[in-house]
This record gives sequence, C-alpha cells and structure tokens, in this order.
Amino acid sequence: MNLETIQTVILQNQKILSRVEGLVARDLEIQAIPHKASVLIGIRRAGKSTYIRKFIADTVRDKELVCWLDFADDRLIALQSEEPGQIADAYYQLYPENHDRTVVFFFDEIQLVNNWALFVNRIQNTENCQVFITGSSAKMLSTELATELAGRTLSWDLFPYSFKEYLAACSLSMRRDVIANRDKAGFLFAEYMKWGGFPELLLIKTDVEKTKYLQNLVMDVVTRDVAMRYKIQDLPMLHTLIIMLLGCMARPATVNKLRQRLSGMHYNTSGEWISKYIGYFNDAYIIFPVEILSSNSAVRSVNPKKIYCADHALATACDFNLFNNTGIALENMVYVQLRRQGNEIHYYKTSNGYEIDFVTGRAGNLSIYQVCADLSDEETRKRELRAVKEACLELECKSAKIITLRQDECVELDGITVSVVKADDWLMGF
Repeated sequence: MNLETIQTVILQNQKILSRVEGLVARDLEIQAIPHKASVLIGIRRAGKSTYIRKFIADTVRDKELVCWLDFADDRLIALQSEEPGQIADAYYQLYPENHDRTVVFFFDEIQLVNNWALFVNRIQNTENCQVFITGSSAKMLSTELATELAGRTLSWDLFPYSFKEYLAACSLSMRRDVIANRDKAGFLFAEYMKWGGFPELLLIKTDVEKTKYLQNLVMDVVTRDVAMRYKIQDLPMLHTLIIMLLGCMARPATVNKLRQRLSGMHYNTSGEWISKYIGYFNDAYIIFPVEILSSNSAVRSVNPKKIYCADHALATACDFNLFNNTGIALENMVYVQLRRQGNEIHYYKTSNGYEIDFVTGRAGNLSIYQVCADLSDEETRKRELRAVKEACLELECKSAKIITLRQDECVELDGITVSVVKADDWLMGF
C-alpha cells in the first residue's frame, strides 16, 4: 500500500482530534498502562471511537504524537490483506524524531486488519508507545488477544448511553441539574425508554427515521459482523433469526423452538448451527443469552436461556409487539446497567417456581434484582414480594431490590430488607 495514503489519513485524523466540543463524557474509566494495549469492545455505533478520541484529546497535548487509523476507512482497505507493519513506517517517516517520545497508536475496528495482533505486539515491544484498540467482535479480538497479546492487554466493554449519560448529552450532567429540572428529566426518561441510548439518535428528529436507523443498525451488525466475518451464505435466514431473538427480549428462548419456527418458514438449519449463530450474535454484542443460576451444568443446559440485547430500542424497533411493552423494555435496561457495572448475571427459579429476573455475584455474595413496572396492584405486589422473599431465603441473601417505574419504598419481610426503587433514580445512581 502507498505509504503516502496512510500518512494522509494520519494527518487528517490528527486535526479531527482537536474537535471534541460537545462530546459526552462517559461513565466508563479506562487506564492507560505502559506496554499494555487498552481494548474497547462493543456493538457498532455505541460510541467507542468517540470515547477514545475524547480520552486522547483530554490526555495528549501534542497531537503529532497520535497515530489514529480507522480501518473501516475505504482508503485503508488494502490493509485488510497486506501486512500492517507499514503503518508504523508511515508514521515514523512523518515524525522520525518521535522514536524517543511516547506515541499513542489508536486503531479503530482493528479486527479488519490482517495479522493485527502480531503487529500490535511488535510495536509494543520495539517502540515507546501506548496502544488503544476498538472492535465490534468480542470473539475475534479475544481469540487473538489470548494467543498473541497474552498478558499485554486490558479490556473494557462499552454500551450505548446509560440513562445518566443520556441526561448528560441533553445538558443535565449533574445531580443538581436533574433535581432542578424534574419535568425535563421525566420527559427524557420517557424518551430514553422509547428510543434507547445510541448516541446518533439524538441527532435524528422524526420517529420514522429513528426506527429506520435502529433497523438498519441491526441489519448492519448481522451482515458485517456475523455473515461476512464467518462467511455465512444464507443472509435472509440470519436476518430472520435475529428478529426472532430480538422479539424474545427479556424472555426465554430455546434452540428447538427457534429451529421449528425457522423450519416453518422453509429455512433448513440444525439446532447445532442455531447455537453457533446465537454465539456469533453474542460476540457481535447485539444479543446476550443469560443462563439460570445453578452449580449443576445439566440444570443449566436443560433450562432455556433468557435473551437480552445491547439496547432495548433495537428490539422494539424490529418487533412492534414490543413497542409499548414498558415492562420488557425496563427489564432489558436493568440488565444492561448491571452489565455496565461488570456483574456476572443469571436468572433464578425458586423451589416453588417463582422467577427472579437477575442474580449477580458469586455464592456467598449474591445480589437479587427483580423488575416490575408497576407494583400498585395488590396481587402483583404480593406475588413479587413472595418471589423475592423465597429467593432470599434459598440464596441466603438479607436484602433485595425491586425496580419499578413509579413506586419507592422499603419493605421488611421477616428480617429481609426489600428496597423498592424507581428506575430513573436507580439508573442515575441516586
């Protein structure tokens, strides 16, 4: 590849780094450690490259010390098949004096590049540098990180805006701002429940265009991060399967039922391949299967997995039966927030068959979360409290949370403290 083309891209991107006005600060904190690459993974359009841009702009004063390349740039497509060592050659030809200074290499969508892990390993060993990496595939990145960069990386997940970040993007960045503008904050929570947290949606005005954006994003992930990456020919079947899975948001799904539905639509595939496709979707950060809590692998294998997605609006945009289902949307929002906090998450069934939405942590240090949009109905209230109490007794927990849209109270149940909290306050960390 022509080194001058790479140099042109480097110089143009250095100018872009100076334009960070209006970029929203995210709650995620990454640490730059010498000789360890910082890896940021997440679904497309979640804001990974913007996050790294802001991080570098805030921490690196001399932009000539930055080599930023987005490998989805069509000018760099040759690097998907050629050796990437020429990247360092192109940069240091521009700035030969920087061999003795700490250079920041920022590689966006690096999984598209041939032998990228070997290249990153080499420059970390031979140059004075800090490396930042983003990608849209957990599996591809993790596989190569484990083999070629073992012990030389630190990884973080980035999701679309949390509600707290969404408020900051709408100029309510401080707790006092929210308290002083409760009506506006309430309106924004309704908008967040409706349209989710993908940053670019804030720039789109009409509901029709927002829906198209989300639908196109789903198809883009399926096409580029699954079908192209794993060389799957039957794209219509993949599209149909992801719509089915999104339609199962916050509900259980079994491979056998999915296979039967696909067969009824004249798609011929096996349960084994459906399991693989679900794994690919998981690696692309679009859907996340959640297992039942059990130390018995047989119990985990025979029980269905519950399906959650990177942002609830992806599902509601693709399955209009979910559009006004606030309970399901809220449950998915809680799941993603727990993921942001780095939790290991399962669902649970008590001995009497009551289902608990989320149990986090490990044995001896478990936390219980139940989601119920509205506890005002007396029968609903009794059922949810009964389920939480039974789960606490079985899992030896002294407390639990029920997350709702409206109620806020504390309930004592025979030594068990159940905190009923409003979702907007919980999502903001209040």
